[in-house]
Amino acid sequence: MSSAYEERERYPQPRARIGPKLVLSFAVLVMVVVGTSGWVLYEMTRRSLEAQTRDQLVSVAQLLKTGLSWPVLKHLHPGDESFSLYKRLTANLQRSREMVGARRIYVFDRQGRSLLDTEEGWSIGREYPHLKIRDRLEVEKVLAGEPTYSVLFFKDEVPYMTGYAPIYSADQVVVAAIGVDIGARFVDTVAVFSRSVKLFALLGALVTMVVALGLARTITRPIQKLVRAAREIGRGHLNQAVDSSSKDELGYLAETMEEMRGKLLARDAQLRQMLGGVAHEIRNPLGGIEIYAGLIAGDLPDADPRKQHIQKVIEEVRKLNHVISEFLNFARPSPPNPEATSIARLVDDAAFLLAPEMEKYGVDFHKEVPPDLQVFADPEQVQRALFNLMKNGVQAMRKGGRLQVRAGEVEEGVEIEIEDSGTGMSREVLDRLFEPFFTTREKGSGLGLAVVSKSLEENQGGIELESEEGRGTTCRVRLPGMDAVKGERID
Repeated sequence: MSSAYEERERYPQPRARIGPKLVLSFAVLVMVVVGTSGWVLYEMTRRSLEAQTRDQLVSVAQLLKTGLSWPVLKHLHPGDESFSLYKRLTANLQRSREMVGARRIYVFDRQGRSLLDTEEGWSIGREYPHLKIRDRLEVEKVLAGEPTYSVLFFKDEVPYMTGYAPIYSADQVVVAAIGVDIGARFVDTVAVFSRSVKLFALLGALVTMVVALGLARTITRPIQKLVRAAREIGRGHLNQAVDSSSKDELGYLAETMEEMRGKLLARDAQLRQMLGGVAHEIRNPLGGIEIYAGLIAGDLPDADPRKQHIQKVIEEVRKLNHVISEFLNFARPSPPNPEATSIARLVDDAAFLLAPEMEKYGVDFHKEVPPDLQVFADPEQVQRALFNLMKNGVQAMRKGGRLQVRAGEVEEGVEIEIEDSGTGMSREVLDRLFEPFFTTREKGSGLGLAVVSKSLEENQGGIELESEEGRGTTCRVRLPGMDAVKGERID
């Protein structure tokens, strides 16, 4: 069981993932397409409705001007509002206003002064300010004889447009003009259409994101499985088969990876077999050398300087035997035999074996392990792992220091923390520490931590390291607790 910390440290997560990029690409594409299409439809609809309104305005203005003649209008002067002619003409405009559904109809002369107006309060001769400001260009057109229309304007928050038509004298000279204010109902229609387009775009984006998420999950899940499988193969964990159930190119890639895993597994087995055979063949003559050297040493008197040389030979042979044992443990690991194991007892045994070395280097040992804390693992393999880790800590403090072992229950089971105040390690060394045959010592096989990691994984556990040069190293070992075993038995 590899730790999440180890996963992050050895294999950092990519900066960007395919899933979010795919979802974002789909969403952006749909938003662009729907937004562009909606904007085009909106503009086409708005311009079409606005053109229809303009044509209607001009037609209504042209129609209403036929009921007015300059010979009659020219008799209107300021103060004539009470005369029957003004009232009759105003009443006709009121009826026309109701008939065409206009808000206001008014007639003005070339100076922009009122002649007739359906809106109360506008007397003859009063100037219309908007004719000289807002609709100045339109008034110039209509006085030049061209029927026209105004820009959109609002009155009491209601949109309106004005249609203008010229009124001619008997000699076809424009002497006045009529203006008709009609509500621009297309604005409401366009607003409703605009909201519909926005809602459609939003729904389209949501549907697209849902589809893209589903598609991304369909694509990224097999990729994530392949990434995890590649990581495990890269770390030398070759026992887990690569899932190749996918029927597309990813399935073909998975089959290729599975074929590669099989070949690596076979090659690893061959190498381990060869390594075990070589180690076994070396161990046999080493045993003979140690026996005969012992016999020679026994025949020599203690004062004989040759006996010291023979003792040195025996010591070096034992060191070689230890290295050969590590090779055999790596090449032919024995399957774990898990049982309820006391962590406190294993730590005490390892500390007892390391006591002479700790005394030699001036290392203070401290233990914080509950006496009743147990794990479900192979006691011999766990003890060997703890011994190697504690020994590494002691050897990192040759000028003295503090070795502390703590243990307690966590969510994953039981965690054992071994902390030293030694020299620490660089990031480069830390990343390669579990590689077989990698060592920073002059004397060492480089298999100790590789065997530790392998044995812990065989016991359903894991290990992670934190280290910084000059600040020591912390090893965290996790093993299944007794609660997990009880849960499995109940199931």
